[in-house]
Amino acid sequence: MMYVKVLMMVIAIWFVPMTYSNGAKAPAGDVAEAPGADAFNNDRYDARSTFYGDIHGGDTLKKKEEEKMTTQNKEMEVVKDLDLERYMGRWYEIASLPSIFQPKNGIDTRATYTLNPDGTVDVLNETWNSGKRVFIQGSAYKTDPKSDEAKFKVKFYVPPFLPIIPVTGDYWVLYIDPEYQHAVIGQPSRSYLWILSRTAHVEEETYKQLLEKAVEEGYDVSKLHKTPQSDTPPESNAAPNDTKDQMLK
Repeated sequence: MMYVKVLMMVIAIWFVPMTYSNGAKAPAGDVAEAPGADAFNNDRYDARSTFYGDIHGGDTLKKKEEEKMTTQNKEMEVVKDLDLERYMGRWYEIASLPSIFQPKNGIDTRATYTLNPDGTVDVLNETWNSGKRVFIQGSAYKTDPKSDEAKFKVKFYVPPFLPIIPVTGDYWVLYIDPEYQHAVIGQPSRSYLWILSRTAHVEEETYKQLLEKAVEEGYDVSKLHKTPQSDTPPESNAAPNDTKDQMLK
């Protein structure tokens, strides 16, 4: 019996005339008030849109999904003419997409880059997990030495206890501010994303701007995880109970 009542309510809502509270007929494309609106705090809505999408302006959800797909399918814009010497040094991870290559509960996560005479870069990734320093070392080099785009390959060797198997990943600089203080790092599949800063903390407004840069490149930032950073990050590269682990970036 309950199912019958619900079905009758749905049918009644579907056929309700598009009218305002005063009885005037609503123009095409306008939002009408459904019967029993008082029960919904007098919210005004198009009941048919609730069940079938926006019938006047097209399916809103479908449009948003199409826009998202368009953004994700577009070619990513990468920083050009990156000053590699200025880019070197320590960067703190402000946020990232969860990755199996990084400890789940890591804090004070950071990366330190050192330029070599041959143009390659030494990479040191560190994080602290349960009081232990977890780190991995690798190297980076330009994907195409003749290109002006900041597209790099980063190579690490695994497993930690016998690092003999090379693992290579993409490292694309999608954004860097003029002062080389904040950066957005991604890769072509958009499976990985890092928000980096020269300082362990950034202003909320700056963080939002960096997220916008990622969104412009087709990233879903709703899955981004903020990395806990101490007010006084560890200063030394060494720490008691060091653990060499599979931590890639």
